[in-house]
Amino acid sequence: MLYFSIVLIVLVIGAIWNFKYQLEKLKEQHEEELRREITKARKEGKQRSAAVQWGKTIEHFVPFMEEFPIPAEDVVFLGMPIDYVGFTNTGSKTKCEVHFVEVKSGSSFLMGKQKNIKKAIQEGRVKWHEITVDGNFEK
Repeated sequence: MLYFSIVLIVLVIGAIWNFKYQLEKLKEQHEEELRREITKARKEGKQRSAAVQWGKTIEHFVPFMEEFPIPAEDVVFLGMPIDYVGFTNTGSKTKCEVHFVEVKSGSSFLMGKQKNIKKAIQEGRVKWHEITVDGNFEK
């Protein structure tokens, strides 16, 4: 009976030791996988950030490209939510036009707000608001 108890205790201790060993091994594997995923996420984040910075930089030069639909001197940079607003033929009562220009690079696409603005413009839902403010003059 004593022999059986000793064998049982040894087996239980061995099983506990094996369980702890396997648990530690899994923990190390998980930590290594986590480190790899963090490194990958940081690299991807840096790449996305660089792409965004490239886009933000290049959009300032786009009006000087040949393909730009209106002369660079006729546009104003807004940045968000639409990159440019431009005005052509402002001296003409019938030919004056307002242009909205959004610049995209790479695989970027219109955001929800930009899509809504595009649709509003295409459907003619554009308004003019004029606000008059009293001057701050001493007489």
